[in-house]
Amino acid sequence: MKPLILAALSEAVPWRDTPHAGVQWKKLFFDAATGESTVLLRFAPGASYGAHRHPAGEQYFVLEGSLEDAGATYGSGSYVRHAPGSSHRPSSRAGCLLLVMLPRPIEPLD
Repeated sequence: MKPLILAALSEAVPWRDTPHAGVQWKKLFFDAATGESTVLLRFAPGASYGAHRHPAGEQYFVLEGSLEDAGATYGSGSYVRHAPGSSHRPSSRAGCLLLVMLPRPIEPLD
């Protein structure tokens, strides 16, 4: 059986605004049946994302800049995994670009 390969040029995917000023996202992958997604998330300098919970966890990789999250600062090249059920309110003083992988959608807490 041949593996399924999904490929997209991220430049062809538009940036979309989130409900949080200065934070935008691009959908790279979404499975409507499970809610699994992979997105690029871009924080402008000084932007923050509202508090939210990850019912099935989250993984992200910092591609550029730095992100403040759960009392730590993660710079370019950092990989972070949040356990299922965890919650947080990330922000970025300098701005950043993240690759985010979610097994299921987030649950806003604000």
